[in-house]
Amino acid sequence: MKHTYSPLLTLIVLIMISGAAAFGQNPFIRNQFTADPSARVFNGKVYVFPSHDIPAPEGKNLRKDWFCMEDYHVFSSENLTDWTDHGMIVSQYDAPWIDSTSYSMWAPDCIERNGKYYFYFPSNTNEVDENGRKGFGIGVAVADKPEGPYVTQKENIKGIKGIDPNVLIDKDGQAYIYWSHGHIFVAKLKENMLELDSEPMIIPNLPEKGLKEGPWVFERNGLYYLTFPHVENKTERLEYAIGDNPMGPFKMTGVIMDESPTGCWTNHHSILEYKNQWYLFYHHNDYSPTFDKNRSVRVDSLFFNADGTIHKVVPSLRGVGLTKATNNIEIDRYSAISNAGARIDFLDAANPFKGWKTIFESKDAWIQYDAVRFGDKPLNSIHIKALANQGGTLQICLNHAGGPIVAEVSIPESPEWKVIRSPILRQLSGVHNLVVVNKDDRPVEVDWIRFENQTGAYYSGQYPNLFLKAGYSQQEVDAKLAKAYHDLFEGPNRVYFEVGDSMAYVSDLKNHDARSEGLSYGMMVAVQLDKKEVFDRIWRWTKHYTQQQGGPRDSYFAWSINPETMVKNSEGSASDGELFFVTTLLFASNRWRNDTGIDYYAEARRILDAMWAKDGTGGIHHVINLEHKQISFVPEGGGYEWTDPSYHVPAFLEFWADFANDGHEQFYRDCADTSRVFLHRACHPETGLNYDYANFDGTAHPTRWMPAGFRYDSWRVPLNIAMDYVWFGKDKAWQEDYAARFQGFLRSQGINEFVDQYNPDGTTPEFILQAGGFQKLRHSLGLISTAATVSLIDEVDPDYDFVHKLWNEKLEPYEDGYFDPYFDGLMYLFSLMQLSGNYQAILPE
Repeated sequence: MKHTYSPLLTLIVLIMISGAAAFGQNPFIRNQFTADPSARVFNGKVYVFPSHDIPAPEGKNLRKDWFCMEDYHVFSSENLTDWTDHGMIVSQYDAPWIDSTSYSMWAPDCIERNGKYYFYFPSNTNEVDENGRKGFGIGVAVADKPEGPYVTQKENIKGIKGIDPNVLIDKDGQAYIYWSHGHIFVAKLKENMLELDSEPMIIPNLPEKGLKEGPWVFERNGLYYLTFPHVENKTERLEYAIGDNPMGPFKMTGVIMDESPTGCWTNHHSILEYKNQWYLFYHHNDYSPTFDKNRSVRVDSLFFNADGTIHKVVPSLRGVGLTKATNNIEIDRYSAISNAGARIDFLDAANPFKGWKTIFESKDAWIQYDAVRFGDKPLNSIHIKALANQGGTLQICLNHAGGPIVAEVSIPESPEWKVIRSPILRQLSGVHNLVVVNKDDRPVEVDWIRFENQTGAYYSGQYPNLFLKAGYSQQEVDAKLAKAYHDLFEGPNRVYFEVGDSMAYVSDLKNHDARSEGLSYGMMVAVQLDKKEVFDRIWRWTKHYTQQQGGPRDSYFAWSINPETMVKNSEGSASDGELFFVTTLLFASNRWRNDTGIDYYAEARRILDAMWAKDGTGGIHHVINLEHKQISFVPEGGGYEWTDPSYHVPAFLEFWADFANDGHEQFYRDCADTSRVFLHRACHPETGLNYDYANFDGTAHPTRWMPAGFRYDSWRVPLNIAMDYVWFGKDKAWQEDYAARFQGFLRSQGINEFVDQYNPDGTTPEFILQAGGFQKLRHSLGLISTAATVSLIDEVDPDYDFVHKLWNEKLEPYEDGYFDPYFDGLMYLFSLMQLSGNYQAILPE
């Protein structure tokens, strides 16, 4: 049987690890079962080569109560906190000597020699011994880089029968290989690292009683340490012997780690020095407490006594490394816990990879989390994701339960998880230990805590009304906004059309279709202006006619449909539609709750969960390119590999991080930051203009239907940048510079003359994109509108020239008869909403 692997799945794995919370905590691989970690330092990084436990597949005639391991991944980190999964490197289908029905890819190792990387692994062979049994052999795969690709040798190493290879290259250049097979063996390797250069030898003077396996040998200060798991009683503990020669003799010396207190039968390991600190890598069954054949790798610091003996390591949940205060701090990976009143449990017992939660059950129960790095930038607030059916109060202190108070946070009464924000009481810098204390008898559950520097309207609730600052009255502003809404949703030139008693759609009139862009825009207008009936009508129509039901595109939306025939013009999706649908549904959940006819949150989660379920089947992917952490142009085919700058709305992704509650909070924050960096690259350094389509590095992406340029899609970019500035203010310096460049360029063209299509350098493009049958440059209302929103960026438009310009515009046909109430109109309405403080991140009441 030929076995295939999805490249996309590798990308998903990579991002799920590196994009999630900082996993210096144990276990440090959070998306799959891993065991037998062989850790090495290559090129200044730590690489971990574990085995990969999986549940026994059905129909393979495999024991359900035994180890099942099909392939190997490799992981790397520069700080032992943020880990990258480089994907599958070797599988049981890669060489003819391997019995590909055995699922026996047990503990491996990897070593570098002369610029090549040699990966050693055991497996059942296809050879049958004199007793009619298939024994274990050890094979080698070779690569030019530690992350691969690896080429598996066609034959296993002759002369070795056994498991758990480990390789040491001594200071004189001689290589040794160790393995286990009832005893622990050693032999020399030839220079080619593929053949034995001596007869295998049993290492003597080791315990006779109990299983011995998994050898790991290293040298320190002229001493050679032979370390290995040994079943002295019922389960394995880590022991060691010391000698002055790589082949022994060795003298039994002591125990590195005691037996598992929870009864995990195996504990394989490796030991290395990195940046002047020694570490022990090992495994435990954290994600599978009732089945110890599905394990997870851990790491803790290791220390030597003055005489060279090893100080016994006590396994921890906290692990190693520093955790950034601005990342989600998972306090369930604690350094210490009170004797009573606090405990740890899975967030979802049916899916342990979602992680754990801390449950405070009584007053003064506490949990301590060490080594949090606050850095030098001031932080002024704490976020806590918590659940408290009766409400509650948590106190965050320094160093111990009675230590200096950092914050006291009231947790609202709710049966659902909430992200609560609260100011902190003292400025912190450097590295600190934190203690979270329950201050009353009401139970509180905590997923994570995080510190931030809150500067935007998202935190203060103060959204600026620039029309008021420009001299217009509130009455005039309200009337202006009401008229624009009436024109687009109720008047003779409306783009909103009701269908029956409960549905409605928004139409791109000039193109005679309804598209996910406009439908989601209509929902955004409705939720912002508190028009629930309009919102619900559009959502019902959208869900009924455009949302895919089943198949590879399940829960995604057809981007274009004929509203007269209800026939989809395309089955495919446009990623901005999904972005807006999720955001508007989360806004609606916060504004109207979920018990008023539509469960808005459940609808948003259906889309989000479907995104994460896409594995490339049928060419359909996540809306966000998981490798680049950027939204794709379309989530399928080649469109997954490039983007549209106007789809980059970091403010929405920040909101997802707080309210999606789907376990990907840090990933969404990372994507928001990545979008900000992308916009730095995508916007011209002099004009601020951007290509309508771009590669993930910000360079132009021409398409078969037109060359790249600044056109209609690009008009949305200034609106999105201004939104991010107002809501979150996390990129103010660049955004203020961008605003000066962008509005400065338009001023240079004439504030009443600038046109709607340019090359990003400000020159006139040879190709003019037509709209509604007209192919000409014009002074378009849509760009006039979004250019005015940039005035929200501090002091870029001190006389409010662009604001007055927009105020005096009208939504009406141009002199040549062209009229676009859809795109021009919606950009006009969005901009009026934003400039009047009526385009907000909607938080729960």
